[in-house]
Amino acid sequence: LDAVDAGAVVPRFREHGYSGPSAAGGSEPVPILETTHSAGRGERFVVGVLWNWLGVGAGLFTGLLLSPYLIRKLGPEAYGLWALSFAMVEYCVFLDLGFRSATVKYVAHYWATDEPVRINEVINTVLVYSGVISSLLFGAIFAGSAYLDRFFQISASYTHSFRILVILISLSWCLGFVFNNFAASLEAVQRYDLSTKPAIITTILRASGTAVLLYQGYGLVEIGILVVLSQTVGYALYFRGFRRIFPELRISTRYAGLGTLRKMASFGIHTFVANISNLILNQSCPLLIGHFRPAAFVGYYTLPMRLLLYTGDAVGRAGVITNANAAELQARGDTKVLPELAVYTNRYCVTLFMPLAILFWTYGDRILQLWVPSMAPYSAPLLPVLLSGYMLGVIGQHSSGMLLQGLGRHQLYARGLAVEAILSLGALVLVIPRYGILGAAWVTCISMILNRGLFAPWLVSLEMGFSFLPFLRSIYAWPFACAVPPMALAFALRMSALPGGSWRQIAVLIVLIASSYYGLALFLCLPRAHRLCGPGSDAGFCTGIRRRRRSGTAGRIRGGAGPCGTLEKLHAG
Repeated sequence: LDAVDAGAVVPRFREHGYSGPSAAGGSEPVPILETTHSAGRGERFVVGVLWNWLGVGAGLFTGLLLSPYLIRKLGPEAYGLWALSFAMVEYCVFLDLGFRSATVKYVAHYWATDEPVRINEVINTVLVYSGVISSLLFGAIFAGSAYLDRFFQISASYTHSFRILVILISLSWCLGFVFNNFAASLEAVQRYDLSTKPAIITTILRASGTAVLLYQGYGLVEIGILVVLSQTVGYALYFRGFRRIFPELRISTRYAGLGTLRKMASFGIHTFVANISNLILNQSCPLLIGHFRPAAFVGYYTLPMRLLLYTGDAVGRAGVITNANAAELQARGDTKVLPELAVYTNRYCVTLFMPLAILFWTYGDRILQLWVPSMAPYSAPLLPVLLSGYMLGVIGQHSSGMLLQGLGRHQLYARGLAVEAILSLGALVLVIPRYGILGAAWVTCISMILNRGLFAPWLVSLEMGFSFLPFLRSIYAWPFACAVPPMALAFALRMSALPGGSWRQIAVLIVLIASSYYGLALFLCLPRAHRLCGPGSDAGFCTGIRRRRRSGTAGRIRGGAGPCGTLEKLHAG
């Protein structure tokens, strides 16, 4: 692992005792999760996902409650300026250059190898870089804010307020660019409780404070000041949390160095390429729709996409945990567990999201009709198309990309995203004028499946040393098989007792679909050892593994009777 210091992780898993099939065609059983430490890691993984879900839930809940009130109190133009200010400042993420992912990678690595001096070098180096960039950026925005009215159509009554608001939001972003490195460090050491609690506190302070200010009749500038103050509280809590678990923390420029900066940059540049590609993939389609079609069609397209992003975000948070876990496992040389991480995180993401997917596939048009009836005729045909690509390309393989990133083997994955962005951009230019937003949805769907749904898992299977098609089957086969009875039930209910004409019927459908699906998935998608886990269980994960070992089945990755089969089958290719 000395190659990490050069910014590239060279060793393969076989060099750490990770073996494939024997020459005779058999395969040596691969022991999995053998130690109490590994069992604790499994528990931390689940707890980390739950804390991330809690943070997502807090933001989603307050956003759904606050947004209508914000629009009503501010008015259409002021609300548009509010959204525009955040959209402008968010483009500053280009300046990150992948250093946040590098911080997670190297803090996790040196935490696992117990090297506090190296951790201080990483943190202080990224603090110096982000501090210098933030200072220059804020100065440039402050100077350029006087000319904003030349680029945007702003009424005279809002010109001054918009300028002040952009300065305030930029200040908050620049502070976050520096202090969010402590949040990244907390994620690296898998203390998601300490990284999520400040986010929840900040969300509550900002939401409740905004509601009070709006009720009192205040406007954009006052809300902008509140954003800065509430975010500052969160940044202070991030610092306090990391200082508490890492008392060896020293903030000094003497720990910062060009060598550490180059090492982090060589790792982060590939994440930077991936982030830029994702930004193009997410933003190019709405922009091109706005160019070729009336502006209303942008909303028709983004509505179903936002619905998928909002509901899928909680499931995708498992990828954040996968990143840090992969880095830790690699640092400890415990790479025998990585095949399980590759299979189960993706499979469980599909399993968790599947009831919502069934609901959207069968009742998506009815939900949109209840939610936004004026836009439903245009948006409803797009939902099943976008959902198919999102399910296979994002939900089912998000952890694959994060796993490669955690291992430092994401160079080809980043290039794949860049190629997807370029080809999608060209295809959209040709398709949108001829086939409209439905054609754009098909381009998005196909590109997601080909790259993130097929190329990314191929890279993971290549890295792990097992066969590609069995790997895909181990992820998707049982989750989709379990979906057949609930989907048939949903179609039957749509044609009879529950046509989906009210929110009450939709709520009943959610309960029926989720209970029937998860009842099957519990026994077919989860291996027996995972079902033995539970809060307060004395046996825990390792008990199930030991029982399998004594019965001579150690090393198998099973999903019930499992098409996932065994590690031996995955290695057969």
